[in-house]
Amino acid sequence: MESLSLSRRTRTSFGLSGFADNLMGTCLGVHLFVFYTDVVGLAPLWVSAALAIALVWDAVASLFMGRLSDRTRSRFGRRRPYVLAGALPVALAFFALLCPPRDLAPHALAAWLTASLLVLSTARTIVQVPILSLLPELAKGSDERTALSASREQLGNVGDLVGLLLPIALLMATGAADEGADPSLARKSFAAAGALLSMLALAALVITWAGTKEDTNVPTPREIPLREVARALADNAPFRSLLGAAALAAVALAFVNAMILYVLEHVMEEHDPAVHLAAFVINALAAIASYPLWTRVVSRVGKAHAFRLGLALSGLAFGSVFFVRPGNLFALVMVMVFSGAANVGFWMQLSALVADVTDLDAARHGERREGLFAGFLAFTKKLAVAGASAAVGVGLTLIGYEEHVTPSPDVVFGLELLFAVPTTLLVLAALWIFRRYDASVPRPSPSPAREPVEA
Repeated sequence: MESLSLSRRTRTSFGLSGFADNLMGTCLGVHLFVFYTDVVGLAPLWVSAALAIALVWDAVASLFMGRLSDRTRSRFGRRRPYVLAGALPVALAFFALLCPPRDLAPHALAAWLTASLLVLSTARTIVQVPILSLLPELAKGSDERTALSASREQLGNVGDLVGLLLPIALLMATGAADEGADPSLARKSFAAAGALLSMLALAALVITWAGTKEDTNVPTPREIPLREVARALADNAPFRSLLGAAALAAVALAFVNAMILYVLEHVMEEHDPAVHLAAFVINALAAIASYPLWTRVVSRVGKAHAFRLGLALSGLAFGSVFFVRPGNLFALVMVMVFSGAANVGFWMQLSALVADVTDLDAARHGERREGLFAGFLAFTKKLAVAGASAAVGVGLTLIGYEEHVTPSPDVVFGLELLFAVPTTLLVLAALWIFRRYDASVPRPSPSPAREPVEA
């Protein structure tokens, strides 16, 4: 096992970028829809439309941000200036989302939501794509890349917990969660949560900028048309394998995240929000605790095999829904622990594997284009998540699920099938696509020995 030359400060500083991103992403993913519909009073259709617009824009912006950071030249580097430039807009846009002006008409409130989401999506892309592109420059060896990727994902899981729990804690502390409480208390609680979380995100991103370094002497890659970019990516077989596997895994996880509350409510018959919250916390804590174990696994079998193992274990976790019965809280805890640890197995390898792919690309073409690969991977993952969100709605319709109606046993069984079957098939497809992944840089062949010339 190679020794790590990266300092703990560098690993932590880079990892805090994941803390900032997940803190905001989890808070908005869990609380934004409920906040705007139940607290602010905006129709669900408006919220869905705003989220869809922002998600599509975010995917497209990721692709172009990667190319832009590759071609940036400054005495501070190609990536880090964007981290500093985007940190404050990220914080301000996030706060604006959770603190909309009072007494706005519905169309004006919808415009505020859409504009804030677009600004936040743009600012997060400006920050996060260059950060992911920076990983191959910070870490050259395999173990260093695993350590950096693990640090980002592990601190990202901490961000998940903070983004999930802080708004709930403030709602409980102010009495806004009590039945019949004044709605204005909930608005104040979310505004306070937005202020605290935005300051935490801003501080984390500033530390990422200050605690990392960048090679400023990397030659600028030539500018090529987008169609040639697509052709170059298509010619990179390892990247095709990684991109396909990552997209399928992202769809599976997005599907699970969208379905988990339906499983808790109707399969487990657990209607207590405290049980739901405890399940999410246990899942996140298990993920955080599993990083040292997965780091040892990677050191023994390599990143690619660890990625495959994590995918396979996640498939088993998705299928475990058939063994979780109403009232069996012990089984629920075991499933949440197992699934949290299993998902880490492939998710923490993703950034490190992308770094290896960019090395192969540089060896073939003589140019460093980390941003191109990071941006295209982000673009594909975000479109995959959007597709998963649409697929969940179609699946619920097909099994006959109706809101505010107690589901029949057939519908409950349909929920189990919908949770387990598509996700397991997606994981199997990801494993099949990834089966021949090999991003090793070929060594130059030695020059053939000259035969002696006869006199």
